Amino acid sequence: MAFRKITCFVTGGPRDAAALASALLLAAPAKGNVSALYLRADPRDVMPMVGEGLSGALIQDLLKSLEQENKAHADKARTHLDAALLAAGGIYCDRPPGSDRVSGCFAEAAGVTEDIMATTARLSDVTVFPSVAKEDRTAVLVGLEASLLEGGRPLLVAPEAPPAMLGRTVAIAWNGRTQSARALALSMPLLTKADAVHVLGVDTLRTDADEAAPVVDYLAWHGIPARYHKLSGPGGVAVQLQESCAELGADLLVMGGYGHSRLRELILGGVTRAMLNQTTLPLLLAH
Repeated sequence: MAFRKITCFVTGGPRDAAALASALLLAAPAKGNVSALYLRADPRDVMPMVGEGLSGALIQDLLKSLEQENKAHADKARTHLDAALLAAGGIYCDRPPGSDRVSGCFAEAAGVTEDIMATTARLSDVTVFPSVAKEDRTAVLVGLEASLLEGGRPLLVAPEAPPAMLGRTVAIAWNGRTQSARALALSMPLLTKADAVHVLGVDTLRTDADEAAPVVDYLAWHGIPARYHKLSGPGGVAVQLQESCAELGADLLVMGGYGHSRLRELILGGVTRAMLNQTTLPLLLAH
């Protein structure tokens, strides 16, 4: 199993570069393909909020402005893809089975963000998002939630700066829950190729750090050497995970993504929110 079909959510913003670089690093070992997906703002979503009481001419002007904005952002996103492909030594390719090297393509879509991203994620080996630290654009956050909770596949949240490497030194946050198990299973294509794997356990009121120790034996059955670390620092779980990853030189953290039915319940509480708000460590999440 390898990551060959990857979707990368792009917005035309400055964080696209790191997301695309991360996606291409994931795709490179299997000479896979990264589809940069830009979601166009749909006028039907915007007009009900601003259309009441406006003249027909003004509504037309607003629609024209929205289309111009869509085109500008899409053009920037495509430019970011071209630059990322050049830096990665890849080529443009939009047809399977792909090329003899890593490749990428560009796609645009319009419609309900949750539906598009959930559907797309289900047919992607992994979906990559730009950093969402201090993110206030609803489409990005809703798209992330849908991919994580409804996609059934792993989700990678990129750091703010393009990483030099990804998956060479991997840390796994384990608390024994179903989400942790899914994240572990779905990250196996990376773990089998990693130079070092570290299993992190943290004592909390609801979890026992030592439940993470057997993960080392599990990975050994797959030929993956790993080390167990029991964290017991003074900070909260997220702080301890970040500090441990920094000490170990981890370039990726694998963890379960915890949330409920709506976005605000996902990112406004708990360890998941705190980890999404950091900007330096790539996160591989599964629900």
